[in-house]
Amino acid sequence: MGILTTIISIIIEHTVKPVERQVGYLIHYERNFENLRSQLENLHAAKNRMKRMVDEDKRKGKQVHTDVQNWLTEANKMIQEANKLLDDEDHAKTECFCGVCPNLVSYRLSRKSAKLTKKIELHHDKKEFPIVSYNAPLEEICATPSQNYMAFESRISMVKEIMEGLKNPDTNMIGVYGLSGVGKTTLAQEVYRQATKENLFDEVVIVLNVKKYPDFKKKERIQKKFAEKLGMDVDKTQDIEARAKHLWNRIKDKNIFVILDDVWEAIDLEALGLRPMATCKILLTSRDRISEMSMQKEVWLEVLGVEENWSLFEKMAGDVVNNDRIHEVATEIAKKCGGLPVLVGAVARSLRSAATLEEWRVALRDFKSVDKLGLTKSAYLGLEWSYNRLDANELKPLFLLCGIIAGGGCKFFLSDLLKYAMGLSLVKNVDTVEEARDKLISLTKKLIKDYCLLLDTGIDDDGNFRMHELVRDVAIWIASKDKYTFSRAYGDEVKEWPNRDFLKKCSAISLKSCKIPRLPEVPWVCPKLRFFVLESDNVDDSLEIPGNYFEGMNELKVLDVTKLRIPSLPPSLQSLTNLQTLCLDQCVLGDIALVGQLTNLKILSLIHSEVKELPKEIGQLTRLQLLDLTNCSELVMISPGVISSLTSLEDLRMGSFKEWEGGLIDVRSNASVSELKQLRQLTALVIHIPDAKLLPANMFSDTELQRYTVLVGDCWQYPYYYETPSNMLKLKLTTNSQFDQGIKLLLERCEHLDLDGIEAANIISNILASDGRKQLKNLHVQNNDEVTAVINSSHAFPNLESLSLDNLVNLETVCCGQLIAQPFQKLRYLTLRNLPKLIGLSSKGSTSVVSTEAEEIILENEIGGPTILFMNGEVLMPNLTRLILHQCDGLRFLFSFSMATSLVQLTYLQIASCQIMEEILTNIGSNEENTDNIFPKLKHLQLQHLPSLTRFCSGSYVEFPSLELLHLEDCSELGVFIFQSKSENVTVGRQTEETDLQYFLLDEKVGFPRLESLMIYDMPKLRTMWHHQLAPDSFRKLKKVEVLRCHSLINIFAPSMMGRLNALDTLKIRQCKSLQVVFEQTYDTSTTQLRTFECPNMDYVVMDSCESLKNVFPASVAKGLQQLKVLIVWKCGILGEIVAKEGVETTPEFVFSKVTLVQFQYLPQLRSFYPGLHVSKWPSLKTLVFVECFQVEILTSEYSIFQERLDSGLVCTPIKQPFLLVDKGNPFPNMETLALDVNTEIWYEAYGPLLAELFRNLKSICFSCAHPQSFHFLKNLHNLEVLIVYGGPWKEIFVYEGTSSGEIDAVGRTLPHVKNLRLNKMEELMHLGIGNDNSESVFPNLEILEVYHCGRLKNLTSSAISFHRLTTLHVGGCEGLKYLIAYSVAKCLHQLKWLEVEDCESMIEIVASNGNEEDSGNNEIAFSCLQHFRVFNLPSLQGFCSSGNCTIRVPSLNSLIVEKCLIELKISPDGSLIQSSLRPERQQITEEVEEKKKEDDANETGGKQLIAHTN
Repeated sequence: MGILTTIISIIIEHTVKPVERQVGYLIHYERNFENLRSQLENLHAAKNRMKRMVDEDKRKGKQVHTDVQNWLTEANKMIQEANKLLDDEDHAKTECFCGVCPNLVSYRLSRKSAKLTKKIELHHDKKEFPIVSYNAPLEEICATPSQNYMAFESRISMVKEIMEGLKNPDTNMIGVYGLSGVGKTTLAQEVYRQATKENLFDEVVIVLNVKKYPDFKKKERIQKKFAEKLGMDVDKTQDIEARAKHLWNRIKDKNIFVILDDVWEAIDLEALGLRPMATCKILLTSRDRISEMSMQKEVWLEVLGVEENWSLFEKMAGDVVNNDRIHEVATEIAKKCGGLPVLVGAVARSLRSAATLEEWRVALRDFKSVDKLGLTKSAYLGLEWSYNRLDANELKPLFLLCGIIAGGGCKFFLSDLLKYAMGLSLVKNVDTVEEARDKLISLTKKLIKDYCLLLDTGIDDDGNFRMHELVRDVAIWIASKDKYTFSRAYGDEVKEWPNRDFLKKCSAISLKSCKIPRLPEVPWVCPKLRFFVLESDNVDDSLEIPGNYFEGMNELKVLDVTKLRIPSLPPSLQSLTNLQTLCLDQCVLGDIALVGQLTNLKILSLIHSEVKELPKEIGQLTRLQLLDLTNCSELVMISPGVISSLTSLEDLRMGSFKEWEGGLIDVRSNASVSELKQLRQLTALVIHIPDAKLLPANMFSDTELQRYTVLVGDCWQYPYYYETPSNMLKLKLTTNSQFDQGIKLLLERCEHLDLDGIEAANIISNILASDGRKQLKNLHVQNNDEVTAVINSSHAFPNLESLSLDNLVNLETVCCGQLIAQPFQKLRYLTLRNLPKLIGLSSKGSTSVVSTEAEEIILENEIGGPTILFMNGEVLMPNLTRLILHQCDGLRFLFSFSMATSLVQLTYLQIASCQIMEEILTNIGSNEENTDNIFPKLKHLQLQHLPSLTRFCSGSYVEFPSLELLHLEDCSELGVFIFQSKSENVTVGRQTEETDLQYFLLDEKVGFPRLESLMIYDMPKLRTMWHHQLAPDSFRKLKKVEVLRCHSLINIFAPSMMGRLNALDTLKIRQCKSLQVVFEQTYDTSTTQLRTFECPNMDYVVMDSCESLKNVFPASVAKGLQQLKVLIVWKCGILGEIVAKEGVETTPEFVFSKVTLVQFQYLPQLRSFYPGLHVSKWPSLKTLVFVECFQVEILTSEYSIFQERLDSGLVCTPIKQPFLLVDKGNPFPNMETLALDVNTEIWYEAYGPLLAELFRNLKSICFSCAHPQSFHFLKNLHNLEVLIVYGGPWKEIFVYEGTSSGEIDAVGRTLPHVKNLRLNKMEELMHLGIGNDNSESVFPNLEILEVYHCGRLKNLTSSAISFHRLTTLHVGGCEGLKYLIAYSVAKCLHQLKWLEVEDCESMIEIVASNGNEEDSGNNEIAFSCLQHFRVFNLPSLQGFCSSGNCTIRVPSLNSLIVEKCLIELKISPDGSLIQSSLRPERQQITEEVEEKKKEDDANETGGKQLIAHTN
């Protein structure tokens, strides 16, 4: 029966139902078409909506995702198909009306409509895309040719030649040379485009305008530009060497091409982090061949040929040159340009508007004078001709001004240009600063667009314009000959001043960052001088302005003095009655009251200057329009009434001043904010008011501020940038009344808003209800206990790019209610800190419980449900790049899987101190576990101090395709990084309860194909970091590993990491108590051979405080460390060897060709570098240090000799193995610093090589004199600069031939370069040297002498030491010394700056007299350079010098400290040292000399402060 039932159902399935379906097409004909029309309408609406979103994003420069484009394409096809079907249906009705068979037609159409309806419905359901578009990587502007670019054949062939060179593996340096303006930069840009197009390299970087900078500035500039273009964060705290290392680590594993444009002199590329090689190719352009930089290929760029010259001229001049009458003249003018592109462009563009033959003929006549000149002169005259076509009233003087003020890279600041142009009245028909600024921008754009005299780069982020270097030189040349301008290019040296005749005609002087000699004492007579810029290259230079310097400059309009120390302004400044602009930027200033005499002044700038007071005289500047006090951090006093007196002020910048006072003017000693209300003309303001109570009511109600940065409250830091890019408000208001109409007016145009304190909620509500929310781009809210949400259901911030919420203790959600639109479409940065009640980004869709009594709404999350910050698609952030989450203790999870997938632009994720955070990604609340495309661009992941975190997420495999840095710290419960519920892995905590130890962290379920830095800190349960199975492509780019305080860790690299460490360069392991080995090796089960690691690029290794560590490297690893530079091993208690033995290899060879620094400190069990016969080579080693490695008895020996002694078998006693065995010859050719333990001998053989041969370049040595012949170490060390000797039985150090001891000359005159001598813990030492009076000094150039704990030392006097150059003398713990130095020695200490004596119990006096000097009549000892003198714990000290009438002069002393002594010392008004009589008790006297002596504090010590303490 069961079989029969089955058969019947099959028959029905295959016969009855198909028939029924076909008949249904006829029965439901009308319904099918109605459904089609309905679905078509829905699809049409969805398509239009999607297209609008796509079009909007395209207008914003974004790229549309492929799946979105495909959806739109498919939707269009379906719409066309449906429309055609509907047309067919209408036609069928007509045919049916005419009698054609209806059933067959209706059946076919109905069937098509039903199928198409289903297809449309399915497509419509796919319309929701988490993200429509994305921000494409920013490309260089030069990646797209400018509209003026022309691909000339001569240039195309040259580009091909260069490209062929780039493809040659033996070519890594290419030089392109040519005249200024010939097109080198244009060619470099075309090579950049071609290299990018052909995908020859992983990355192509171009750095334009390297220019002629001082060496240190040039390196720093190139490094920063290079790092920025590679997308790296530039750490301003790092030095050049550290940045170079980071740059090299970034590029060394990639195929990279670097273009350096406009190089003027040789550059040390390796110092920058660039090493020319097959995978790192360099192209540089320069005017001249740079012989110091060896090139494999050189290309000389010639001027354009006749045809190409004309083609460019024709394009730039326009159609006018095709006029038959003009054409011939135009071709002649084009020839005069000589094929120099910059000249062709300027001349042709200037003639673009010349429509008559007469104008062209005039131009040709002007050019005939340049026929016989060289090309450079022709270029000058040609550009001068273009200049002559400028408008004489505004453009000509503006162009010349741009040229003479152009700084490094031929850039000039818009802000400087504004101050100068207003002072010179160059900008016509303007009444205000704001109008002048707008007009100035317009004029500069004319010079760019209409005349090609400025570069078409627009205003950059710093407010800079740029001009071509040749054009700058021409501008200076024209200004010099036509306007009698004296100007030098940025950074040049001024070798001589102009003569008197020139100065009488001179109209402008501009010296920007120049090396300037001493200014002439005789004042210049410059009756026509209107513009003077004097900028030193260093504020610490001693350049001074004579008091009468400005007497002959009565017509001066603009004066800019930058980077000078000016204790008092020169009196002649007040003679400048016509001065309009005065800039005293980056100066160290004293009293500036004299400025108040300049009553015609319109602009006063003191940017970055050290000035303490703005005196009342400044209030006389009633015509002042712009006052710039930016970053005057020392300014603490502005006389009351000064600001309110400046009634013409339009632009006030004083954000660094915070000493505002309240109250009436007659009771105040400082400025009041209320004074600003008197400034009716104010349109631009930068101000910081530290207390809102100082803010007058409706302060900003009557102002018309167009640009502003206003900080109110003591919690804000002044922005570091000079001109804020947008209107900025930072408010900490304490009462509702302070949030007045004036503040509300500022909020309407505010783009950057920071809020603090109790009024934050009120301000947010106000701005949400106004149009101001549409302007806001950056919002930061902190320190408020009332804000529960930032965005409500009906309003949002549509243009918000950055949101930061900090310490909002009652914030529950960022968005509350059902949002009308997505509020975070443009958000790029999100920071959430200390939000203990935060349970979600949005309350949308949360189940609520309403209490009828309290009307309280409680989200389900608050009563036990899981708290996830980013739920499934509730709030989209398609452009989010940076997310920081700190101290959000109400969150258990961070993302749902779908939300994580939507964050396609996220590059930086940091989560820290969230106490209950269990998992970063979770599928709780949904069945999803799709881990594809999670965080596709994430580069930086940091998880810190998360005590409940058990895993990152669950899944079978998660890949982080772009992650470069992973930092895990103090996540004590973290088990395996990616957890799979069905996994058999043994992990910790909530994942399983089988063990309380973490066996591994990273396994095959996580992929890190690009990971470069791995930092693991404070993971106490972690046993090993890597599982025995890993994802195939993971960790192969790992460059840096740091592990700290992982006390259960037993190894660093498990066997599964073999073959993955080729890129590793830095390894730092600290405080891992259980660590036994760094590399855990295993044997191959099939071959029984030992499997080994390779670390060919390792260059920096630190092992610190690993108590169980047995060794650092296996021998196989050590032999491959060709790039190692630094090896530091500290405090590893049982470490007996650095390199461990492997197998039965007898004599391995270790070549450390690049090691420069080796430090072994506090290693009590260390005996040898390698426990057996070996050979090591150290050709680059500069520093070798041993500290408390007491088992190291012999530093080194020659391998062959040591082996012979072993093989001979004649030695009865065991042979001590040296720490190192080396080859014959010089194993340490570059050693500069050597420090050895007290019991370590340097060489094994008694008759081994002399130290001078072994360490011929040694500059510093620290060793023990415990061995009787130790002084032989010093023989002939001609380069020694620092000598440190400690311990041992020596009684004398330097003994000379002919002395009573009969000893031979032990050291002789062999150490002329030693500047620093330190003797320590030499308990038997009695004399520094014994010799006759004719003995020459062993240390003729000694500058620093330090002697410590030499208890039997009798005196320091020795003919071995010359004291003439001594700058520092420090003696301590020498109980046998009764005096420090003899009188004769004291008379020689003219250079001594620092003198300290302590803990010398027997010392009676500092300077002893031999009795002969008192009769000489000159008993004055002058320590003319002494700045610091300290004596401490000298209980027997009776005086400084025993000579009764001896005078001790100390004119430069600024620190005198006397502690635990029985005498008092002080300084007299004439700078002499005065001593009091002995006192019965010990007293400490500290005397300090103030840098500036104030008359009202002057006393018997000459204005010096005396502080006494009785002990």
